[in-house]
Amino acid sequence: MTASGTAGHGHELADHLDPALLGAVVVKSLHAEPWDGNPAPRVHATPAGMLNSVGLQGPGVEAWLEHDLPDLLATGARVVASIWGRTVEEFARAAELLAGAPKEVVAVEVNASCPNLEDRRALFAPSTTATAEVVAA
Repeated sequence: MTASGTAGHGHELADHLDPALLGAVVVKSLHAEPWDGNPAPRVHATPAGMLNSVGLQGPGVEAWLEHDLPDLLATGARVVASIWGRTVEEFARAAELLAGAPKEVVAVEVNASCPNLEDRRALFAPSTTATAEVVAA
């Protein structure tokens, strides 16, 4: 499987390899609604590598299901959809929108740890209780 987000929303990968040869393609995390991500600059080179704060830019679940997923499925790939939200309700809404996805969407990953939030206290991952609430939703 690809690491979450390294294949974008799916179609980007097919130019470089056959996605059907992978266990699954884990797409870039999706919010229930379209999300612009963080304002520029988003990437900064450093002597040791780079810093980034893209902010989970994406088309939203419905647009991804309609526009990006069909091309990915046409490659024969199995897909893991990744979702994110700022609240339990936003995670639940994203999952709800994926409930009718084609059977080739074999799993849903919950991205509870993206650090690209202005309020770091809003992260779910450091709290087992908050993470459990998101997964249960």
